[in-house]
Amino acid sequence: MDSSINATACSHKKCCPISKTPCLGECIYANILDDISMGLVGLDIKERKVFFQNKQAVEIFKGTVQSKDYDAVSSVLNIEDCITANRFNLRQTLPFGNRFLGCTVYRIAESYLWIYVTDITEKMRLDSIAEAVNTMNNLGYIFSGIRHELGNPINSIKTTMTVCRNNIQAYSKDTILEYINRAMTDITRVEDLLKDLKNFSMYENPDRRNVLIPPYLENLLSMVAPDFGSSNIKIKTALRPEAELGYFDPRALQHVILNILTNASDALQGRENPEIAISTYRIGDRIIIKVRDNGCGIPDEQKKHLFKPFTTTKTQGTGLGLVIVKKMLSKMDGTITIVSTQNVETIVTINIPAGSQLV
Repeated sequence: MDSSINATACSHKKCCPISKTPCLGECIYANILDDISMGLVGLDIKERKVFFQNKQAVEIFKGTVQSKDYDAVSSVLNIEDCITANRFNLRQTLPFGNRFLGCTVYRIAESYLWIYVTDITEKMRLDSIAEAVNTMNNLGYIFSGIRHELGNPINSIKTTMTVCRNNIQAYSKDTILEYINRAMTDITRVEDLLKDLKNFSMYENPDRRNVLIPPYLENLLSMVAPDFGSSNIKIKTALRPEAELGYFDPRALQHVILNILTNASDALQGRENPEIAISTYRIGDRIIIKVRDNGCGIPDEQKKHLFKPFTTTKTQGTGLGLVIVKKMLSKMDGTITIVSTQNVETIVTINIPAGSQLV
């Protein structure tokens, strides 16, 4: 057994540091650690020594890293980076030749690190296959939806123009204008779909930065205030001071919030005392932005399709709005949830990272 802790390492005069009972001589705990299927490595970063390395860790490093070679183990597992960045208790994926290792570093004392390491090469290969299959299935679904969404208006335009062409001499100018307007409406549908598809590919690499949230929201709301005012929609805000700073791409979050506000405005059409309430607060290292409206709400049968492409109840909608919103937020390490009660209210909750203190 390649370990400084072994069956003869304990003394009858010593007390077991784990069970706190008199040592029996044979250390069952060391035997358990040595025989488990996960690699375990103990490092003394002050003395720069490997004080423990079980059989599985030796097997993982075999042929590449010599047993008890502190510098080699430290280099492979990025230990110096973990110490410098104080990056502990976090799962990492590390390249190791033509393989990949899963590694988590724990600080158990000022000078000691305890490291869990596993060979995840096969798992990553299977995950890649599953992701590829899932991607192909999703692409097939999306292409089918695009074909349907483009096909309907294009067929309608073709029919309208054919009828108009065949009767160009017989129809009055007003009738011809009616057919042209009908075709223009369908062309607008195609334009809207192409615009949403363009938005879907935007912000693949968001430019995240620290942003002061109160002035950011104030500026954003000033853009929609005239339209909302003309519809008698009242906007209320309650911004908590501890939620002052967020870490996000300001352009991408603007697209997200404007989409949510547009949906809220649509839900408020024809409602008494229409109102949108926006609030912010902080939980740990996350900023929460809530948008609540007292509109018509979402029917139960539609809730499970909220983030499904090309599913919408709007006559002029493409069904891509919330899909794009969810994708943009995920690219910024954010999430979105929607809770709605029909004919009562809808609450949209955005969760994004908090920012670091501005200098």
